[in-house]
Amino acid sequence: MKVLILKEFRSNWRSFRYPAFLLVILFFALLDPPMIAYMDEIIGYFAAGMEINFPDPTPADAFASYLSDASQIGLMVLIFVLMGSVAKEKETGVAGWMLSKPVSRWQFLGAKFVVHCLIIIFGILACSVLAYFYTMSLLGAVPLDQAVLGTAALISFALLIASITFFFSTILKSPLQAGGAAIFIFFISGILNMLVSNSAAADFYPNTLLASILPLVNGTAGFSDIAGPLAVTLGLCLLLFIMAGLIFRKIEL
Repeated sequence: MKVLILKEFRSNWRSFRYPAFLLVILFFALLDPPMIAYMDEIIGYFAAGMEINFPDPTPADAFASYLSDASQIGLMVLIFVLMGSVAKEKETGVAGWMLSKPVSRWQFLGAKFVVHCLIIIFGILACSVLAYFYTMSLLGAVPLDQAVLGTAALISFALLIASITFFFSTILKSPLQAGGAAIFIFFISGILNMLVSNSAAADFYPNTLLASILPLVNGTAGFSDIAGPLAVTLGLCLLLFIMAGLIFRKIEL
């Protein structure tokens, strides 16, 4: 299993899949804090002669802006990165070749799933640390517990999007089909969030994690507000992997 994990990490790193995702997250970690800090100057430059008053930027605004942007553009990139994780190897015959060796199907999928999760967790965490200290240098410090909760909400939802994409990549025939299905779920889940946001279902709905990012960072929400969605989200990640493995066992390669 260790050999499979190392192989998966190296092949995806060399193909620029993981760096592409991490660079997008890093882009927002470096861009959003100064954008929020100098918003008045930026708007004043493009709107010369017009008087526009903005509230003074806060550290929470800057850090939450980074997390929010990463949760939209970053997760879209994540779908494109992972949509061929299994489907592409089925198309090219690499999966069949790997499974002709003493490697079980569960090991084959498990190595991929573990590496994807580790890259997402440590990649977003590293970018959040950078954004945290960059924000501190420009506007002041966000309370550490609030920054951690906001980052945890983003990581958890990113793991769910990765699990959904991985599931479709496993059961569908092509990367395009997998990517299209994952993007559809991503947008539909956002639309449904508007319908359930004011109902009791919001206490368990995964998209509540994204909606809670700003309240978590500015201190108006806490762990108890995301405990339900967090548990459901992580449970869905595990369930999607198990379902992918059970279906993959029956697929002819």
